[in-house]
Amino acid sequence: MNAGSEGIFPKIDFVIPWVDGADPVWQEKKRRYHTGCGGVEINRYRDWGTLKYWFRGVDKFASWVNKVYFITDNQIPEWMDVDCSKLTVVQHTDYIPGQYLPTFNSHSIELNIHKIKNLSEHFVYFNDDMFIIRPVKPTLFFRNNLPCDDEVLSPIIMDKISDIGKTCANNMSIINKHFSKKKVIADSFWKWFSPCYGKQLLRTFCLIPWRHLPGFYNDHLPQAFLKSSFQSVWSAEAKLLDEVCTHRFRDYGRDVNQWLIRYWQFCEGKFMPVSPKRGICFTDVCREALTAIYRQRYPLICINDSEEQDFERHQKELLKAFEHILPEKSIFER
Repeated sequence: MNAGSEGIFPKIDFVIPWVDGADPVWQEKKRRYHTGCGGVEINRYRDWGTLKYWFRGVDKFASWVNKVYFITDNQIPEWMDVDCSKLTVVQHTDYIPGQYLPTFNSHSIELNIHKIKNLSEHFVYFNDDMFIIRPVKPTLFFRNNLPCDDEVLSPIIMDKISDIGKTCANNMSIINKHFSKKKVIADSFWKWFSPCYGKQLLRTFCLIPWRHLPGFYNDHLPQAFLKSSFQSVWSAEAKLLDEVCTHRFRDYGRDVNQWLIRYWQFCEGKFMPVSPKRGICFTDVCREALTAIYRQRYPLICINDSEEQDFERHQKELLKAFEHILPEKSIFER
């Protein structure tokens, strides 16, 4: 346990996976194993060059973090100081069972995170497009030793053949198999209907009449987890998770993903309500996204990579915005 400005809080680790899709060695390995299955969109593996600003944001705005676990497949950025005391580089082979490797499926990479050696019980999972852009306290992620999250019901929407909505539906199938909607709401009533959710509560109210849990709102922000929650889901659904992890590329129709663990925490009441306004997600590098960075409007920001991007121009604009608020090297850099 560490002492913070608001008392005692647990050791909190950050976990972030990263891939350099331009690496010819990695590209050749991907080509060797790809046999026409899904999940190989160029934007899924494209490197924007923003990783060092992720680390600068952690160093400047969340220096209280215990360790950063950097997941990679034999790829180390040339600027990274691998000897930094707060950094642990984790290769896929260090924690993912050999029968699942090599993998290009983020679901397999995520579902095995709890197997990382020495990972704390309390950790925050980031994608590499999620950034801290102003000072944050540990209580943004954990309170009363529980993950902070916004538990809001939301219908599952699918608008194309290969769609994450199918994976969400698979997640909810497992959730409804193990939990009763009526009971989980009764057990954590005030967490379900916390006023901190604001207008998002309307989603939950509209879906209350449904017998089963229809789905949850996913706000694409860094996710606080308990390592033991991963262990619980693996214990309950080992056969399913084992099958998912054998898929070398994403299979939207058959996969579940790490959101299943999040939903499991909801249903066990292992979370504390927090406002959805703690961060914002943009689907591309629009003017509003750049302004949010320059003005540091939110603690957390996610900028998804859209296939329609004018990549070179938007990359230059994005790097300039991050350099404006994070010009100094971090402890993670050489």
